[in-house]
Parts: sequence; C-alpha cells; structure tokens
Amino acid sequence: MHLKASLFSIAVSAVAAAWNVPPEYGLMPSSDGRFLRDINGQPFFWQADTAWLLFHRLNYTEAETYLSDRASKGFNMVLAVGFTQIGITSPNRNGDLPFVGKDVQQPNEPYWAYIDSIIELAWNKGIRICMVPAWGQYVHDSANNPSVLTTSTAPTFGHFIGQRYPYLPKTLVADTNPWWENKTAVKADYAAGGVPPTYEVVDWSPVYDALAMAIVAGEQDAIGSGTAWSPLLTIHPTNQWFNGGPLAFASAFLGDRSWLTLDSCQSGHTDFPPNPPIPWWNARRGWESIEQMYAAGAQQGARARPVLDNEAHYENRYDNGNSVNPWWNASDVRTGSWQAVFSGAAGLTYGADAVMQFVIPGLYAPDGSGPGDDWLADLVLPGSGQMQWVGKAIMDREDATYFRRVPAQDIITGDAGADDKRVTAMRDSAGSWIMVYTPTGKPFTIDTATLVSCNGTQANWFNPLDGTYRTFDFVCAGSNSVIMFTPPVEDGHIDWTLVLEVKS
Repeated sequence: MHLKASLFSIAVSAVAAAWNVPPEYGLMPSSDGRFLRDINGQPFFWQADTAWLLFHRLNYTEAETYLSDRASKGFNMVLAVGFTQIGITSPNRNGDLPFVGKDVQQPNEPYWAYIDSIIELAWNKGIRICMVPAWGQYVHDSANNPSVLTTSTAPTFGHFIGQRYPYLPKTLVADTNPWWENKTAVKADYAAGGVPPTYEVVDWSPVYDALAMAIVAGEQDAIGSGTAWSPLLTIHPTNQWFNGGPLAFASAFLGDRSWLTLDSCQSGHTDFPPNPPIPWWNARRGWESIEQMYAAGAQQGARARPVLDNEAHYENRYDNGNSVNPWWNASDVRTGSWQAVFSGAAGLTYGADAVMQFVIPGLYAPDGSGPGDDWLADLVLPGSGQMQWVGKAIMDREDATYFRRVPAQDIITGDAGADDKRVTAMRDSAGSWIMVYTPTGKPFTIDTATLVSCNGTQANWFNPLDGTYRTFDFVCAGSNSVIMFTPPVEDGHIDWTLVLEVKS
C-alpha cells in the first residue's frame, strides 16, 4: 500500500509541476481598500470554507468529493494549511512528510506536489485556495517557547511558498498572535489565586515579517520583476489577546506593514469568558470585531483594508469546544455571517467542525470539539448550503453598487437588539438601496431617508434559507422617512433580510 501511495505521489508530482498558477487567480483590494476584486476589476465576494487539513488527510478522490460539494454551494475560497498543526513528523495520506529530515528549509517534493494537484483541482471547480503556509505553533507555543520557524529559517520557507504558489491568498500563520505571554502560566496562576506575577511579553513579529517579506519576494521571482503585484496577505489571529496588548485582529498587531493587505480576526466559538483574565471575542457578537477593524481603517492616516472574520463559530461544534455545552447550529452560523457582512466584512468564512479537521472513522479520530464523527456527514450540514445566499443578496445588485456598500447601523431607530439578536443594516452610499437583516422576526423601524427616491422603490423580503425574494407593497409615508417593517411569518425560520431598492 505504501509503495502504491509513493508511486501515486510521484505521478502527481510529474503532472502538477506542469501547472502554473495563472494571473487570473490573483485577488486584490478595491480602490477604496474596503472590498475585494479580481484581476479584471470585477467584484469578488469572499465565500470561504474551512478545510485546514485538506492537503494532509484526504486522498485525491475524497478531495474531489469535498471540492465538488463546496463548489455546488457557491464557495469560491477554501482555507487549507501546508505545514499543518498535526506535526512535522506526521505524514500525509500518501505517506509523505512535509520536509526532509524535519528541516523546514528542505521541503519534501512529493508532499508539496500533492498540494499542487489539489490546488489545481480546486481552481478547475471555480475555487481558490487561501493557503496557511504553517500553523502558528511553529513560531511559538502556548507557553511562549520558540519553534522551528525563526528569523533564520522563515525566509527560506517563505520564499519557497511564494515562488511555488504565486497569486494564492495567504494567511502567514494560524491560531496565534505575534504579541504573546506565557498563556499556560497566566491560566495556571489565575486558577491558583493570589497576586499574579508580571509575565514576559515576547513580540514575535520579526518572524512574521521575515516570512511575509520572503513570500512577497518569492512571488515576485515567480511572476517576473516587470509585473506589479502585491499578494493578498494577512495573519489568522487567535480569538484571544492579553490585557495591555493589542486587540486580536491583524491590523492591531501589524497595521503599519506594507505587506499586510487584508485585515482579519477570529471571533471564535465561545460566548462566555472561560479563561480569565485573558479577554477574547464573543462568538455571539461576531459583528463587533468587524466593526472595530472597519472603523480602524477609517481613522485619519490609517490604511483601509478589506476585513474578514476568518473563523466564526463552526457549525456542529460545541460552545467552547466542550461537550457539556450545546453545539452551534445552522441558525447560529447563518446569523453571524449576515451580521458580519452587513457590518462591513468583505465576505464570510464558514466552517463545519468535522470537516475542518476531516474526521475519517477508523483513520482520523475526532478531536472531541463537536458531536460529528465523520466529515462526510458534516459536509451536508444545512448551514453550508445557506452561506451562498448572503453573497447572492449583495451580488444581485448592480456591480457598481458592490463597491459602494457601507455599514448603516445608524439608520435603525429605536433598540436594534444585542449580540446575535441585533438587527443589522447596510446601504448603498449613493442611495440606490438599503438592506436590513433581522435575526428575530420582530418588527423594526428604520429611517429610509438615505434612498435617493421613495417613489419607484421596490420592497422585498429576502429569505436567508433559500435565496428567494418575496415582494410586498411599499408605501411612501410622505415627508416621514421613518418606517416600521414587520417580517413575514413562515415555518422554519424567523430571520429575514429587508431589501429596499430604487428602480426608477
């Protein structure tokens, strides 16, 4: 079996080496820095799925099954890790290790050739890969100890990634932050009580910089010095930060870096603080970190970047990853995605718990963070099919308005609600439409004065479960632009999106 796997890897290597990532793969910020566009300037709505261990745990046939499903549901981006979190000595499904002799400066060709083949397969199905070159633990661990990626080794590895995979969006490392204390000690000392000691803070950003700049240089070497190109590049923070340190989003740590072209956060999977005194984002308020990143980009002298919540609560994952708690369902992940996008995000990132880790019965056991025990079962969870309707609601408007959409929480009058019960609004800055998402089905009141016209405005309720519109009569109220709207009553859900669009 191992011999067959090795022969397969060699065959894939020979095929994959002939495929070069095309320039059309590239994505870049819009002219105002807020959203994403392709090489032709067309809008790109980031609809990503989380598949951290795609390259490591699935064989080619399984990868095709996975990617075909996600393509059928409108996903156009998949997050996957090159040097994965399960270790430098852990072989992939074909029996290949990521490096020769555990040296991150010596990539093992068959391992990366197989990754090439999956990237090409995804592209042929209309899906881009957002690559995580290495999990964050390879810079430092929870206790703040250094690992194999250092300022000495990161340049070689980063150049390899950039040169081999130009145009792919990339998140440098995942699930950690460059400003770090000994988290293990912080938690233990807090549990023990008493006066906590002063913890050493280590700024690991020199390693991040070394990796990032090498990726940029590698991409430039791959595409040629005569082509102007800046990679879509960010980090994938953990949802936690330390008191006195930057908030956990990319720009808070590295906002002055020219290589940071995308801002991101992780609102995470928990709606309570289980590890004081370490603060973290509340999973029921995923819009909160989006609002703060968006606002930071609007400050005088700041650089506006597209913003994303790159890890919101996974469907079928326990709250806090603990089996004593209920798991997040389709309604939870659906609501969080609508609220984040309407708060200014350039798209959304979905995850299903058994899929992101690719649980395979008898081969790869689940990590216990959710009830799912087979990735194929979690592949068809209902939330995965509902994510596409967020993008549809936006893309159904004219292309020109795509780059004019702005958060519009100020048009909601009265109590908008809190946490994941909050009514959230977005509008076209030129006044051609307003959209309002309600997760509760209760009446809400908005000020429609930003519309360029009341007459000729078409009103619809958009169904977040199936992407259909329900037109209703919209009567202008004279000089009074403040109007109450009552969502329809329908079995199966209570959330709706109001769409008011000027048609004449």
